[in-house]
Amino acid sequence: MNKQMILAAVSLSTALLAAGIPAAQATGPSSPVTPGKRPLNIAQFGSAIQSLSAARVAEIDAALTTANIPQVQGLFARNALTSEELVKYYLRRIQRYDVDKLNSMTELNPDALEIAKALDAERQAGRVRGPLHGTVAVLKDIIGTGDKMHNTGGAKALRDAQSDRDAFAVKRLRDAGVVLLGKSSVTELGNFIAYSQKNGYSTLGGLVVNPYNPASEVSGSSTGSAVAVAANFATFAIGEDSWGSLLLPANANSAASFRPSVGMVSRDRILPIVGAHDTLGPMARNITDLALVLDVMAATDPNDPITIAASRSERGFAQRLSGDGLRGKRVGVFNPMSADDEAINTAMTSALRNAGAQVVALERLPSLVPGIFDELDPITAYWVKFAGEQYFAATNAPVRTWAEIVAFNEADPADRVKYGQEYLVMTRDTTMTSAEYDRGYRAMLATWQAKVDGIMAAGNLDFIAGTGNTLLDGVFFPATGYPIMSLPAGYRANNEPVGFILMGKLYGDAALMRAGYALEQATRAWRPPSMAR
Repeated sequence: MNKQMILAAVSLSTALLAAGIPAAQATGPSSPVTPGKRPLNIAQFGSAIQSLSAARVAEIDAALTTANIPQVQGLFARNALTSEELVKYYLRRIQRYDVDKLNSMTELNPDALEIAKALDAERQAGRVRGPLHGTVAVLKDIIGTGDKMHNTGGAKALRDAQSDRDAFAVKRLRDAGVVLLGKSSVTELGNFIAYSQKNGYSTLGGLVVNPYNPASEVSGSSTGSAVAVAANFATFAIGEDSWGSLLLPANANSAASFRPSVGMVSRDRILPIVGAHDTLGPMARNITDLALVLDVMAATDPNDPITIAASRSERGFAQRLSGDGLRGKRVGVFNPMSADDEAINTAMTSALRNAGAQVVALERLPSLVPGIFDELDPITAYWVKFAGEQYFAATNAPVRTWAEIVAFNEADPADRVKYGQEYLVMTRDTTMTSAEYDRGYRAMLATWQAKVDGIMAAGNLDFIAGTGNTLLDGVFFPATGYPIMSLPAGYRANNEPVGFILMGKLYGDAALMRAGYALEQATRAWRPPSMAR
């Protein structure tokens, strides 16, 4: 994520309101001409989609609109739903609402139905692998899968790239009985590509559109994952976070998301941005589902030694969820950025108190954007080059260096890099050494962690919180590597979603999940988007 993305994400609504322009009347995301876009091959599932009658679709709609994973498992157990039907149902919704509309999906798994059938057969034979058996997920298009799907980061130069094997976290999902339906769109290369890159845009995916208000931001880079969850194209999604790439799109699209402590989830076989604080994380419509998915993903991976440090932390996220997760806790809440969010912030603060928390008012910190990136961008460029080229070599990618990618794009920039590639050129040309990177990054990380630790200590706080993107405007919060979650908090008058962010202490993921669950139960703020357009 770059400074332009952060500035756009945290300031769009505020700027419009200050100018007296309702966000719904602003110029919204319209799909740009995308010559290189990969067509979504929905036709391969045509007969399967048609096999679901309108009456059956209506039944599944009624059962799934607000269902969590345990409720879906209840349907499976009663033979009221099969995994095969669930896949068909999601494919039908993707065909109707996503193809050349919301653009959340870049590729579908051609084997999804066969995998679902096999999992149904296991269930009928009495074998249920666990609470995710038969559920359906989509993966951000930077996460490697050792199947027929590609791993492109949305870049045309990587159109034919495939991982040599499943990422460690992906294998754990497969082993848990999850059907991988496809890849979700990503702001191209995690938005470390061009100064003016649009949030949600990639050459291969086109522009992702907010399902609640097409004129609103989709924000961040895990945009397709957030929209797929909100629009009910999958049971859950997996995104990735460097600088709020899970949290920003969750806030903008009324999804729940969890950014684990760095090391809780393996970073194996993902296209890297800043490896020292990149992490995968789940996105869903509720906290229960986040906890169940994180239970599967959180594990020690020999391919990623940083996971060893997290191995002693509390696990069993779902089984410890409790409506008392905030009782007796001290929560520091920052003032909201926008006057339009004050009512929602007041409601969330009241909900915290009603759930048993003691709320401590915090003055909003000065924004570090854009100045922080003057120092950070060169550090990021070094890591993208070093780790990215290692990834290309390990996966036998069709290109091996960023210089090749830059040259490929320069051959036809209108088609391949609509918004430019300044960050890729910076990556290609970096002369930073590993020692310089290590010194620079460690110094910045120590500063960021000291800021957060200082806020926590000064107020004797268990958690830090904020409405909308207030917390993320500080930038350093997600970069600390500490756990952060976002949950739906409400909607503005124009139906634009507003999220609420809670941040915990390093490896305090289970406590943070409990707190988020308690707040969710006290608010019940989420509602589905209107898909009648």
